[in-house]
Amino acid sequence: MIDQWIQQLKSPDPEQRRQAIVALANARDPAALAALAAIYRGDPDPALREMALKAGRYIRQESQKTGAVLPPPPDGTSAPPPDVSKRDAELAQFYLSAATNYQTLGDRGRAIEHLGKALSLNPGRARETFVTNLILLTTGMSVEEALPVLLHPDRREALIARLGGRHPLEKGQQHGAGRESATWENVGVDFLVYWVVVSISMVAVFLLALSKIQDMLNSMIANPGTVSADLNTLMSASASRSSSPGYFYGIVYTVSLVIQGGAIHVAATFVLGGNGTLVYLYRRLVPFQTWATFGIAAGFIVLMLFGSVTDTYFLMPLVMTGASIGILYYTVEIISQVYDFGWFQAVWRCLLRGYCWPWCRAGRMRC
Repeated sequence: MIDQWIQQLKSPDPEQRRQAIVALANARDPAALAALAAIYRGDPDPALREMALKAGRYIRQESQKTGAVLPPPPDGTSAPPPDVSKRDAELAQFYLSAATNYQTLGDRGRAIEHLGKALSLNPGRARETFVTNLILLTTGMSVEEALPVLLHPDRREALIARLGGRHPLEKGQQHGAGRESATWENVGVDFLVYWVVVSISMVAVFLLALSKIQDMLNSMIANPGTVSADLNTLMSASASRSSSPGYFYGIVYTVSLVIQGGAIHVAATFVLGGNGTLVYLYRRLVPFQTWATFGIAAGFIVLMLFGSVTDTYFLMPLVMTGASIGILYYTVEIISQVYDFGWFQAVWRCLLRGYCWPWCRAGRMRC
């Protein structure tokens, strides 16, 4: 019946051609796409050309739901279909890049996993030559055979198991962890949690520091009764008023982290040529800074509660120095993963760019 309607498209009667276009659209058979494309390109009736274009788009949308591989659209457009959101298209591209990297590393299991996730988000990518070749390399099957397997989670897992499973991840291959949750809504929650942790930590450290100061003065003064009473009054007043400065410092530190992330993003993308997004950087950086702040505050609290005054003020600089080195190291690690370059390479390139920039400006060397 499809062949009969395709033949009817060649009728000299415009009404016959119109009926054939409607019948082919209702049939939703991808085999009619080539004939509809010919009508779109060469029919003398503009109304029928537009109808053929709409019929072809309708067939494509219906066929993509079943994972069918389709030829390029007759109007030459390559944008994702209307039912694929911008976020899904971007996430599908990320999964395709990850699948390519894993295939290069020889991990077919993870390559198939990420390829299946990409095509589930944006099935239209299956008709691209690059993706078609990737499907053939990873699965060893034709595109028509592989697509139903890749799009079905259980069948995809069975294929991965049959090919030997996934290789254990080595250090540096975890790039992209948490990418799926990198939304501005989640980042907003991360910043809120960071502000709360910083505020509470500042208040706790401030009150314990006052307590240590009181103990130190009491130990230094021969008759501490009067001074102790004055300090108790100061402690009571400070305890009731310390929450407001704590919230204020929480806001200051949160705004500073926002600015810091923006500066890192500009430097990583425009100076170092990295490939990453600001929202993903915040999604990785803010929770880490939250835990780091909590850890430093907890360390100070432990020192103040269980250490003497002398121990506290001797060990505090050492704790801060060690914490600063650790935070710097892991921050560079996060940046290298988000923007897809090694941490040593990132530091080296940054130093090299800073050193040779005047020479670049003078045209004496290429950076």
